[in-house]
Amino acid sequence: MKKTILTSLCLTLFVFTLFSQGQTSIDVATEKLLMSSDASRPIDAVGSPYVNENFLPVKVKGYDNVLYTGRFNAYNGEMEINLGTKIIALDKNLDYQVMFTQNNMIYRTFKFSTPSGIAKSGFLNVVNETPSFALLKEEIIKYYDKVPAATSYQQDKPAKFSKEDSNFYLKKGNVIRPFPTRKKDLLKAYPKNAKKIKAFLKEKKISLKKEKDLIKVAAFLAQL
Repeated sequence: MKKTILTSLCLTLFVFTLFSQGQTSIDVATEKLLMSSDASRPIDAVGSPYVNENFLPVKVKGYDNVLYTGRFNAYNGEMEINLGTKIIALDKNLDYQVMFTQNNMIYRTFKFSTPSGIAKSGFLNVVNETPSFALLKEEIIKYYDKVPAATSYQQDKPAKFSKEDSNFYLKKGNVIRPFPTRKKDLLKAYPKNAKKIKAFLKEKKISLKKEKDLIKVAAFLAQL
């Protein structure tokens, strides 16, 4: 009985502390459910591991009445949520959907295999979604170590973050497969329909470097 009273008192004091600090949008239950781990420590390098450095307004599905701020760390695939008292990273192995409210950009957790065959769980950007298919994007930022100067006349090259070409995926039903953005690789990925795809690309004057055209190709492939 004493233990129950003490626990209740601790929770009450914690909630009171949050309210006294102006963090009225966060409660104990919400923080516990969202918690995965503290966000990774910053790395000293040129550039940024984030798609957008700033924390922007986001809504997390299931917590629709609360407006958080968040940012996506594409280097390590972490979706960081600012709870006011701390910054946490959502668990990539759980089902989450995060929408940036300023542009309605949606990120959702998926289990998928990369073009090189590596199985992953993580956040993908939902570029386009219909009842029959979804085009997903894996945003990639890589880290490159510092390069020491070869001679005393040269300067060291600092460590840096570099934005790389994104990987795209086509989701049809429960199956997610890589979506090649080079014509040669795309035709190779769909050998039985290579002629149809080639004709479609030519007829529609498709550029596989444009997301709006990738959406058209994804819709075409979803019908095959």
